[in-house]
Amino acid sequence: YCPLCAGPAYPAFCSTDRNRGIPAGRFDYQRCANCGSYFLRPVPEDLARHYPMDYHAHPDRVELDRYASAEEPKLDLLRRAVESGRLLEIGPGTGLFSRAAVLAGFEVTVIEMDKSCCEYIDTVVGARAIQSDRPELALSALGSFHAVAMWQVIEHLPDPWAVFEAAVAHLEPGGAIIVGTPNPDSMQFRLLGRYWAHLDAPRHLFLIPASALQSKATELGLRHVMTTTSDPAGRHWNRFGWEYALRRHPARNPSTSLTRALSLLLTTAVRPFETRGLAGATYTSVFLKR
Repeated sequence: YCPLCAGPAYPAFCSTDRNRGIPAGRFDYQRCANCGSYFLRPVPEDLARHYPMDYHAHPDRVELDRYASAEEPKLDLLRRAVESGRLLEIGPGTGLFSRAAVLAGFEVTVIEMDKSCCEYIDTVVGARAIQSDRPELALSALGSFHAVAMWQVIEHLPDPWAVFEAAVAHLEPGGAIIVGTPNPDSMQFRLLGRYWAHLDAPRHLFLIPASALQSKATELGLRHVMTTTSDPAGRHWNRFGWEYALRRHPARNPSTSLTRALSLLLTTAVRPFETRGLAGATYTSVFLKR
């Protein structure tokens, strides 16, 4: 059965760790016949080894601010709903979005499981970092927030709805929650299947359709503001998906000029189809607490 909605589930496909090539056999994904979500079962007991030491980079302050400037479009989506105030980011990794938010005047707190990332965020990014691999429990010791951001993280969580519910519970009335995640209704997934970069087995435990996230948000009393797959971040992830499709174990080695050129040509060729409706590789949804 589906761990998200308890609906009936059936085997969907098997995959390997194609992105990083860490040998661990095959991973079995199932699909819920009710909400359409995909989920990994069983989850490997040694999942931590699939997050190697080089999973996150820690740039110096100059590079950090340069990379953070590319996060401005994400911040613009959030600022349509909440212009300032206390912001919580769950699973920030290196903290590029958090840095952009700090520079924009937000008071930023993050919950991150990686110890080195927390130290980096505390000392370089300028946000308050709380180390925990159970955000729903860490939230119980925190106050309320004007905004919550979850960028490419909900798919990594063992219990996405528990974290989402806890985040909403700590959101002030009128506050906004923004979620970005891989899109299982995307054209890339339909064409590439288990070879799709954004599947990222076994690190991605769930692929949740936008409709399932909206249903959960409605159940929790949130108002849906927007969902898009064609914002600047979405377009970046489109090209990322095609570029990774052209290489073996793409996360282990940098792209060549040839693969970058080919991925640009491919991305340009399919753009009219990929930007139609919600066919992009990832989606971003914004919700407001009533």
